[in-house]
Amino acid sequence: MIVVDCSYALAMVMPGETRPAGLAQVAAGRLLVPAIWPFEVANAFRSAVRRARITSEEILAVCGRIEALQFEMAGVHDAAVRQHYLASSSHGLTAYDAAYLELALQRRGPLATLDASLARAAAQAGVEVIN
Repeated sequence: MIVVDCSYALAMVMPGETRPAGLAQVAAGRLLVPAIWPFEVANAFRSAVRRARITSEEILAVCGRIEALQFEMAGVHDAAVRQHYLASSSHGLTAYDAAYLELALQRRGPLATLDASLARAAAQAGVEVIN
C-alpha cells in the first residue's frame, strides 16, 4: 500500500509533466488516498483547463487514465476538526497535506509525493518518501 498525494498523481497522468523516478514502484503498488484526494485532483484538472494547459476534451482522457489506476479511498469516516488542526500544526503542513501524512503514518506505508514540504515532514516523521 502506497499513499499517493495529488502532486504525484498529476505527474503520473498529466501530459507534459516529468514522470517521477519512482513511478514504476508506485504504479505496481496498491494506491491509497484520503477522502480529500478526488477534490484536489478535480480542482487541479479544472485549473489546468482554465489556464489553457490542456483542453476540456483532453482532460477527459486524463480522467480516464487516472481512474484506470484504481486509487483506493481510505475510510470515509471523518475525524473531528480538532484532529485535523492538531495534525497540520504538529507537522507544519496544511490540513490537506497533513491528511496524506497521517494516512501514511496510520497505515505504516510509504508516501508518494513531489511536494517538498510534505516530503520533508514525512521524512521527519519516519515515513518512507517515494518521489
